[in-house]
Amino acid sequence: MALPKICGGFVNVTQRCNLACKYCFVVQQPKEMTFEVAKDCADFYARNAIEEKTVPNITFFGGEPMLRFDDIVKPLVEYIRKTYGDYQLDITTNGTLLDEEKLKFFKKNDVGILLSIDGNKKTQNLLRVKHDGSGSFDDIDVKMYLKYNPHGTFRSTLDPRNVEYMYENYLWAKDMGYKSCTMIINVFEKWTDEKYKILTDNLNKIIDYMANEKDAIEFTEITKYSHEYNLIMDGKAAENRKMLCHCDGCGTCGLGVGRFASCGASGNLYSCQEMTENKDCKDFIIGNIYDGTDDEKRIEIARRFHLDMVKSSNAGRCDKCSLKPVCKGGCVINNYFNNGNLNIVSEPHCVYQEMCYESYKKLLEIKRIKDERKVS
Repeated sequence: MALPKICGGFVNVTQRCNLACKYCFVVQQPKEMTFEVAKDCADFYARNAIEEKTVPNITFFGGEPMLRFDDIVKPLVEYIRKTYGDYQLDITTNGTLLDEEKLKFFKKNDVGILLSIDGNKKTQNLLRVKHDGSGSFDDIDVKMYLKYNPHGTFRSTLDPRNVEYMYENYLWAKDMGYKSCTMIINVFEKWTDEKYKILTDNLNKIIDYMANEKDAIEFTEITKYSHEYNLIMDGKAAENRKMLCHCDGCGTCGLGVGRFASCGASGNLYSCQEMTENKDCKDFIIGNIYDGTDDEKRIEIARRFHLDMVKSSNAGRCDKCSLKPVCKGGCVINNYFNNGNLNIVSEPHCVYQEMCYESYKKLLEIKRIKDERKVS
């Protein structure tokens, strides 16, 4: 198995965060990257990208990477823009440390920003709190963020404790000026039948709004299923699955066999950003920017996962799932954290994704009926 060189990925500049979100997966600890390591990582990605004839990329990550804006993020962006040609740059942030000067800097240097926020003040302050327990909503200027990032996606986390506000926050995102939103389910919490019912009701409201209102914004967890829907309807799902099974790691991210990895404070490369600097994830170190990648380790990790071994944590659920023909196993790293196995998918993921797929089918049906009525 010939593997591509690592040409980009996450740079975890700090494990610290100024928030203490109640569902966060990052292990907050005093591990800080130096500028020298960050610069060496940028050079490592760039050298490999030249050999692979592709564009290198970096996503600044943490913890909260904006805590290292002055001593790593800003000078590294300036170094990269001065030294290299094409180089894709992004940052994932909670938004609390953004101001207009920093937003102008990112805009000038073509740095994409993914802002994680759960929604309106009531929702945001429920789970995305500071270390003293106070809310973080008032520290984030969403309007200013959208002024400089008009195509930014509203990205939130769905949790049993905030799911009742899902539709409310879809409308909030629309009113704020977002053009699209994505809501990711928290698979590490216990979801009851009651909470799943609330989730379904809110999805139905979103579908109805998307189908009937001109100012509706895209809900990507629903619309992303156009590809899977077409595969199933065209009878090509089995062929597509067979093709994926012949790809390294079945085409799944987080296994270390692609062009992307995550660099930690020491320069170690991890197969996924969620593993970085986690003492329990040393088995997912696939090399070091100074010593190179360990392709044997990359292959060994990838061979732990296969589409033919994927199954839900709820025994028997797969047999009746409408997504079974196109299931890719979800986030394999979340599978590992939750179930100790890359192939066992946590039930909340299964339930939500099937809901979103069925929602896509409902959306198509509503639009079909409306189009027929227009013709008649």
